[in-house]
Amino acid sequence: MEQSLRKKMWAYSVIGMLTTIVVLAFARLSYGVVLPFMREGLDISYKQAGYLGTTSSLGYLCTVMFAGILSAKWGGKKTILLGISVVTMGLAGLSVTPSYPLTFMFMLLLGVGTAFTYTPLISLLVGWFPSHRGFVIGITTSGVGIGLLLSGMIVPYFASLSTGIGWRFSWGLFAAVSLAVTLVTFFFIKDPPSDPAAANMRQKASTYEVYRNPKVILIGVIYGIVGITYIVQAIFVMSFMIDSGLETKVAGRLMAANGILSIFSGPIWGLISDRIGRRTALIFTIGLTAFSMIIPVFLPTLLGFTLHIVLLSCTVTGLFTLVQASSMDNVKPSEMPIAFGYATFYFALGQFIGPAIAGWLIEDFGGFKSAFIFSSLCLAVGLLFALKIKKPAEQQTSLAQAEA
Repeated sequence: MEQSLRKKMWAYSVIGMLTTIVVLAFARLSYGVVLPFMREGLDISYKQAGYLGTTSSLGYLCTVMFAGILSAKWGGKKTILLGISVVTMGLAGLSVTPSYPLTFMFMLLLGVGTAFTYTPLISLLVGWFPSHRGFVIGITTSGVGIGLLLSGMIVPYFASLSTGIGWRFSWGLFAAVSLAVTLVTFFFIKDPPSDPAAANMRQKASTYEVYRNPKVILIGVIYGIVGITYIVQAIFVMSFMIDSGLETKVAGRLMAANGILSIFSGPIWGLISDRIGRRTALIFTIGLTAFSMIIPVFLPTLLGFTLHIVLLSCTVTGLFTLVQASSMDNVKPSEMPIAFGYATFYFALGQFIGPAIAGWLIEDFGGFKSAFIFSSLCLAVGLLFALKIKKPAEQQTSLAQAEA
């Protein structure tokens, strides 16, 4: 690789990481950290909190497929800028929202903005660096860990400054960071060189090949299960810890530790998968993530939550990287963006149903433990699906036949 292209890859990966901090960590996953204080400020129940999380996922679900279409017409950069701008408005709105009903609209904006940002972002990066997509996606997804680290430090700090409105300051700071990343994207990101032949091939394949490809559907189902379980953990684990007797500052430190460890999970598991194969790495990460989810059910103590956080943070971001890369391993290069967008639809569907089910379980069926048992069972099903993924030799044979 030329030196200039290597520098561009690092620069784009870092900007991708910053964008992920905003649209995944701040706009989606930090809601779970803010929730205990926001719930008190707005005087809402856990069931209502689950509905808010579902609203955000609904916005994501309903628009993620259109994001790919818009990206094809506008270009990735313009679509990403649109998405981050919508996220910024949603974050700013949450910092001043006066009531529960109005909060729905701002949560919806977060979901819509994330859809129009993340999928085009990954497609743009893969378009620039197709032979290094595992590494680039790994660096980009490390933004999830960094964002969680920052959330774990920022939210409890602001909450300690002002019990009633500290959570509003957190959303306001997230909005300011989002605006800064929007400007960085505007000035430094460019669309990859266009390939009219590949674009025509993508249009033809979108219905007749990729959407009916059983291997892509299998990865999509696994990604959907990851969406269900991860959003449930992200939204309710902070509340679970506090409800189990942990101090707010201790819970915040554990969330920050989660962020620190998650930073390295994506790139490390990406490198591991290059050595042992993505199928094997995916089986390991799903199994470990399922085990981590069940720990606080039987051990809702500082030790149990610490084990849960450490094990989860060492695997789940890598799980994102592996699933995303796997969705593009099973198709021809020209079909990769479509395959990723299609798999992401399943992920969005999982994130849509997860918070509502978890909120219902918490309110009516045994509290937080029932929600985490549900997540563990879902991941067990995901593990069974992962075992059905073809081995690398079989995948290469299938792809060779598809190219013929």
